[in-house]
Amino acid sequence: MQAMNPLPRSDRQPFRPAKLTAVALVLALAACNQQGQALTDGLPADGYRSVYPIAVTEAPQTLDIPVGTGTGGLSPDLRAVVADFGADAARNATGPVVVMTPVGSVNQAAADYLARQIKAVLRQSGVAATYLRSQTYAVADPRVPAPIRLGFTRIKAVSPPCGRWTTDIMPDGQKANDGAEFGCATQANLAAMVENPNDLLMPRAETPVRGWQRWEMLQKAAKGSSPSATYPTSTF
Repeated sequence: MQAMNPLPRSDRQPFRPAKLTAVALVLALAACNQQGQALTDGLPADGYRSVYPIAVTEAPQTLDIPVGTGTGGLSPDLRAVVADFGADAARNATGPVVVMTPVGSVNQAAADYLARQIKAVLRQSGVAATYLRSQTYAVADPRVPAPIRLGFTRIKAVSPPCGRWTTDIMPDGQKANDGAEFGCATQANLAAMVENPNDLLMPRAETPVRGWQRWEMLQKAAKGSSPSATYPTSTF
């Protein structure tokens, strides 16, 4: 029997370690995926975060200033409130700051006079004059003193309103799902407490290391001592 001749070198398939590496990587990822799925299969579904999601969007920020029929000016307390509102607008406003005065109310004259003082306080708080807008609004009952309304738009964290009450508030253990209102207040409170809504979207950039802290660590390293912090222990 004649022995079979090997294929010429030009017809041989070259050895490709990259293919083997890719196959090994796919198998490793598949094993990790199966392992992660096994670890999370028994965990409860994240229901209330899906039902009441927190969204980062542009939303209005408003403030009502009460005005009496005989009000002669801003009180120190109201002046401080308006100044704080103006400082917030100067930092976070995404549009103009609007000062709305009532029309046809019993306190219209006092509101018009007080609005000029409010604009001056807003300018002193950092709001540019070009960003101030004056508007009027109609009142429902002209016999009732209406407030001056301040407003601007900003980026805020908001959640859907609570109060659906379509089912029982308590979770249903038999159906393995949450009640209609379960988690709504938690989501609403979290959205209201977030100082910087962008923290919900991405982490903040790292800040530079303090100079004195870097110098102290270098001194410890030069002496051969541990750079870790030490806390004194004492008994009471």
